[in-house]
Amino acid sequence: MFIIQKLETIHLSSSQKEVAQYILDKKLEIEKLTIQELAHQTFTSPATIIRLAKKLGYEGYESFKKDFLEEQKYILTHFNHIDPNFPFTKNDTIQTIASKMTTLSKETLDDTLSLLKHDDLQKAVALLQKANIIHLSAISYSLLLGQTFQLNMNRLGKMVHICPIIGEELFMDNLIHEDDCLLMISYSGQIDSMIHLARLAKRKGVSIIVITSLGDNDLRKYGDVVLNISTREKLYSKIGGFVNENSIKLILDILYACYFELNYDDNLNKRINISKESETTRFSSLDIMKESES
Repeated sequence: MFIIQKLETIHLSSSQKEVAQYILDKKLEIEKLTIQELAHQTFTSPATIIRLAKKLGYEGYESFKKDFLEEQKYILTHFNHIDPNFPFTKNDTIQTIASKMTTLSKETLDDTLSLLKHDDLQKAVALLQKANIIHLSAISYSLLLGQTFQLNMNRLGKMVHICPIIGEELFMDNLIHEDDCLLMISYSGQIDSMIHLARLAKRKGVSIIVITSLGDNDLRKYGDVVLNISTREKLYSKIGGFVNENSIKLILDILYACYFELNYDDNLNKRINISKESETTRFSSLDIMKESES
């Protein structure tokens, strides 16, 4: 959950509401305000502001302000010309829809890349490399995207076990071990069965990579490393999950590519050879798709 959502929904005293409303109204304009200046502007006190920050999970005003400003800057970047929940209307032509969907994809990819931090990505790849088996946990469309990741990794000889959240997580205690890695994908980060599985894995000392939305959610608290999905869509009020699905696919493709690069020449040979052996009936009449005879 974003800070802005918390400010709108949590129970606050009347004086805390004054501060919250001022912050929601001014947004980036609070960047240069000290706690004394904010108190003066809202006719409250520094103590009120500190209590509000603590209610939101922060030690004080400065740490709260830092995260709030980062959140606001994120919200204000990308997707300025297209609605991620309703990217087209019922009156659009098919060519307009095609154009808008392409724009949406481009915005999603740029947004996702802006959220990826070098050190987090490096750590995630290192955990995948170290793992004996990668257990991938997801539901719905995220699970389908995970199966593509599984296929790619398996072709390199890296075992990926899919763990669909349909009760199987109850039996994972016997299947997952300390030298494995758990890769968890959830846009909301609030799926009880996935959180149960994360808790189980954490107790066993299993490394956990979480791919989830920005803001505060229960699942990300269990991650040894968290990779952020483009966080623009509502949970239900939307035409489709175009943004979060494209964002998840890009993150998984990047993880695969970075893992591939760790042993580039060997992995390339594995990939080509297994395709040659298993796809002997594939051919094309197009020169651009034809393989060399060597």
